[in-house]
Amino acid sequence: MGTTAKSTNSLAFFFNHYSHVRLAFHALNFHYYCRSFSSTISGRDNVESPNQFLKSVRDRCRPRSFRNLDDALGVFDRMLHMHPLPSIVDFTQLLIAIARMKHHSTVITLIKEMELSGIAPITYILGVLINCFCHLNQVEFGFSILARILKLGFEPDCINLTTLVKGLCLQGRIVEAVKLVNKMEKMGYKPDIITYGTIMNGFCKIGKTNEAIRLFRKMEKRNLDLNVVLYNTIIDSLCKDRLVTETLNFFSEMTSKGIRPNIFTYNSLIQGLCNFGRWKETTKLWNEMVERKTMLDVCTFNILVDAFGKEGKLKEANQVFDVMIQRGVEPDTIMYNSLIDSYCLQNRMDEAVKVFNTMVRKSCSPSIVSYNILIHGYF
Repeated sequence: MGTTAKSTNSLAFFFNHYSHVRLAFHALNFHYYCRSFSSTISGRDNVESPNQFLKSVRDRCRPRSFRNLDDALGVFDRMLHMHPLPSIVDFTQLLIAIARMKHHSTVITLIKEMELSGIAPITYILGVLINCFCHLNQVEFGFSILARILKLGFEPDCINLTTLVKGLCLQGRIVEAVKLVNKMEKMGYKPDIITYGTIMNGFCKIGKTNEAIRLFRKMEKRNLDLNVVLYNTIIDSLCKDRLVTETLNFFSEMTSKGIRPNIFTYNSLIQGLCNFGRWKETTKLWNEMVERKTMLDVCTFNILVDAFGKEGKLKEANQVFDVMIQRGVEPDTIMYNSLIDSYCLQNRMDEAVKVFNTMVRKSCSPSIVSYNILIHGYF
């Protein structure tokens, strides 16, 4: 926790800049979230000791361990009626698991139920609440929860503030997000790589790649641990800005620093190179990926087959397709459509029909696009 002075400054800042959302949590109107939950405790639950039950809950709070939302709600209901109540940590883990399932409005309702049952939420749970509001594009309510944290005499941590930064970015409010980060720095917080990365991604999404690069260089000067995700953000944005040479320079910089490109790096690069007919660099990059035995996904193959096919490079398109089969990657409808279209463009309708028949034989359902391609090929 910070000093009293720091708390006062923090409180003043957030109340000055977000006075329109000075809402105490208990005064928020949650009628549009409310729903009733019920669960039936099985015979197994009746004989299971509280400690055994809570241990199983902790195990099930791992990603994708709950069958569905009702399964998680049944666990919450039992926890809420235990005597003595489980620890706040156990409740927090369960709420995080439900939020991870994208049921953010449900989490908000459950926290309200906890309060009505006399369980006072601590900063961890309030942090979960901020995250849920931000995912629901209700960042103003997120700031009201921040105000509550401050009123309780606690200092928000960097995670809470970064969540609000992300919430602002999700709404396209990048200028406000940048101001918040600047205030964080002035108040003694040290924004981490996630905070800066969130802002960087926000800049890229609104087409301000130069601002993102400036922030990237700022991170570099501060000796923050730059990773492949940050480089991918810049590389993808440069490709979309049609700055292929700058993209390749960034890629070279990344590899020279020993940061290994991943499939997202390669997909962005290949898409950018193909879009501008840089076939020499595309082929070089493709060969490099094959030699390194890079784990390629269907998206990579789709980009290449579609690009080569549209350029009449059917030999290269088929070579890519063959590698795909050798790697055990199943072609999808998009892939087959690209190949069919490639043959149609060359007026090689017999081969186009063969690909179509292979598609059907492999139980890959043709789409309306598949039929349209063939019809246009004939006429």
